[in-house]
Amino acid sequence: MIKLEIDKKAYDSIKNFSRLIYTKAIKNKEDLPKKEEIVVLTYKNRFVAKALYNPNSVIIKILTIKDEDIDYNFFYKRILEAKKYREDIIKYKNTYRWIYAEADFLPNIIFDKYNELGAMQLMSKLIEREYLKDIVDILFELSDLETIYIKSGKKGEKVKEKVFGDKSKKETIITEGEAKFIVNVKGHKTGFFLDQRENRLFLERFVKEGDRVLDVCCYTGGFSVHAALRGGYVVGVDLSKKALKVAEENMELNKIPKDSYEFIEGNAFEVMESFLNDNISFDTVILDPPAFAQSKKSLKNALKGYSSLNYLGLKLANRIFVTCSCSHHVDRELFKKTVFSSAFRAKKELILIDYKGQAYDHPITLANKNLEYLKCIFSYVRGQAER
Repeated sequence: MIKLEIDKKAYDSIKNFSRLIYTKAIKNKEDLPKKEEIVVLTYKNRFVAKALYNPNSVIIKILTIKDEDIDYNFFYKRILEAKKYREDIIKYKNTYRWIYAEADFLPNIIFDKYNELGAMQLMSKLIEREYLKDIVDILFELSDLETIYIKSGKKGEKVKEKVFGDKSKKETIITEGEAKFIVNVKGHKTGFFLDQRENRLFLERFVKEGDRVLDVCCYTGGFSVHAALRGGYVVGVDLSKKALKVAEENMELNKIPKDSYEFIEGNAFEVMESFLNDNISFDTVILDPPAFAQSKKSLKNALKGYSSLNYLGLKLANRIFVTCSCSHHVDRELFKKTVFSSAFRAKKELILIDYKGQAYDHPITLANKNLEYLKCIFSYVRGQAER
């Protein structure tokens, strides 16, 4: 393996549990590989770690700080430990994010388990070529999985999509509290947004029988189903006709009467503005948009988008306001500041009920805060702010 000498800052970072360093920390840059490879990191010519290097990225991802072989046993130990955390510590059973990249010391791998179906986002050609067969065998061995779908993630190297196990299986029904959802693992990303699990369950305590609930960017109806199960009349809005079809199927699966909901295909901003123009309001408003900030360069425009979306949502909200951001580059304080600024413009006073994040199976480590991306603010709307 190629040895790369790192500077003291990177060495201290690794010793303090970081699993990411930057290529600028490499002293002998002339030895950087021309293709994706596993490399040995050294400091003062002593072993520090083995890492995954990709010439197309400025980030080098740590695999292990032990001088050990990267083989079947290596992946088995990590996958088993990840499973124990989900099942023994946080008590998830049949459905959960089993592997969350660096959080589970398995960079470039995201894996969700939905009952007997599994979906993996893989972002490394090297892992695909050298280790994917072992990883899949381990996942099958440690679970009741019957089928595993491999997909290419948005970032990293593009991998070939493939299926292991029973190729006829692609759909299952998962449970979340009292709610049931159809999950198709050939759909968006890994098939379902498990990261909002705890937030969807938390919503139920605030919805009353007969409440009007607006679910903006509702996708396949996650928040919508939970609100409807508590007796709310739900209006869901999304741009995707395909997602809304599944949302309707999820309502039917949960035996929600057809006169208890409606789904609108359209632009969220335009639909909310039309509600305002028609003097329509809601007891509860939920905003769960896609990431507005894909990079630091887009942060300014993203904040404008969040500001406008939250302003409209707040103008429509009478009692409960739930707003989310999955933009990694918008941190917790910046998002909260944006939301409260929008409330001031909308002349609505907010009382913060809770500030939540991603579900427990998407762990955040102290040294790798980049793993934190989801923000979800629950607020009570008290009315027009006093000046």
